[in-house]
Amino acid sequence: MENVSLLQKRQIQFVVFLPVFNVLASILTPFFAGSFNPGVFRGIVLTLFFVWFLIAKFKLNRFNRLYFIYMLYVLVLCFLSDDILTSLYIYNKFFICTMMFFVGITYINTNLKFLHLLRSFMVGLILLIVYLGISNVFNIGTQTYKDESVYFGETGVNITKSLTIFLIILPLYIRLETNRIFRLIAIYLIFIGATFVLLGMKRSSILALLSGFFFYFLLTPYKGRIVSVIPIVLGLLVLASPYIFPIIEKRFSARQQRVSMTYNQLRESETEGRVVELQLTLQESFSGNFSKLFIGYNVFLKKDYLGHQRMLHVDYTNMLGGAGILGLFLFIIGYLNSLFNIRKLYLKLKSIVLMREFFAVSASLIAIQAFLSIGGTLQGVTLRGYILLLLGAITRIMYVKYITLKSEVKSA
Repeated sequence: MENVSLLQKRQIQFVVFLPVFNVLASILTPFFAGSFNPGVFRGIVLTLFFVWFLIAKFKLNRFNRLYFIYMLYVLVLCFLSDDILTSLYIYNKFFICTMMFFVGITYINTNLKFLHLLRSFMVGLILLIVYLGISNVFNIGTQTYKDESVYFGETGVNITKSLTIFLIILPLYIRLETNRIFRLIAIYLIFIGATFVLLGMKRSSILALLSGFFFYFLLTPYKGRIVSVIPIVLGLLVLASPYIFPIIEKRFSARQQRVSMTYNQLRESETEGRVVELQLTLQESFSGNFSKLFIGYNVFLKKDYLGHQRMLHVDYTNMLGGAGILGLFLFIIGYLNSLFNIRKLYLKLKSIVLMREFFAVSASLIAIQAFLSIGGTLQGVTLRGYILLLLGAITRIMYVKYITLKSEVKSA
């Protein structure tokens, strides 16, 4: 059994608890009035812990170097902003998410710890589904797309974005879980969670989930097991179809009326203006001076578009407009570097079937991030953080396995 100090155990327990901590803060915050609420409490706790971690535990290595450079680069840009305090306030959320990779790769270094982390994600998923269930029983929440057939609580339909991340790791959880009952529960959670994602009619969530499962199915060595689960899912779908399909049809109709398809409609819509946001950001970046193109300006601040101040919703335009081509490059290359490192480790561990499963889930997580970034993840403390925590943990698990095998070969 691994010998660790009591302080080290508490740190590991805290990191493992992060998914549940984040979910609780997210679903409880809307019910608290005033400036101090669970979300603020979460921000204070995580900021203090991560600052302490940087001072006491952080070590730079080839796996985390790009994320660290990216984090420092954006911090410098905050001090060049016209509103430094606002940029730093949003940067703190960006900082919290980025640090998730560092703690994941530091603390989750065994299969057992990783299983505990996945169990924490499963508990978080159960909390989200229970919350959605209560919301629909008691009609709690605001209207989405002017339709009251399904409620998504006070957090709104954006909660489906978190569901996509929690769902994509369940196949890996099922593979590692030793408790048969927990595995069976996870199978049902996949169906229930995917149903809520579909009912949410959030395009970025649906595309993220579909792309995630596509890459997972493409790369997993356990395709046969997935196929064996399909009859269960189809059976549940048939049983639930009289209740689900009419709701889907109604919500699709309501969603279709809200989707803006023309340029003029997009100009007038604050919620559907992402296409115009991209167009105007490209125009502004490439028609300005070199510094505006290369390092951007006013990172994380609202920009003056079409006569009004607009927050940049899309991660790609957020980085291009606020941090320039360099910021956009660092944002994308960080994920690609993680995938490259995980693939490199996988190629050295191809004889271990589970390592291919880790690679499949990693590719799926990055595919999900690519689509969730269309809706925006940089100015929150959950979505991007969940993904980076998992990528950090997977990287460390595979690296430890590689080092162990390498030492065994040398001693043989």
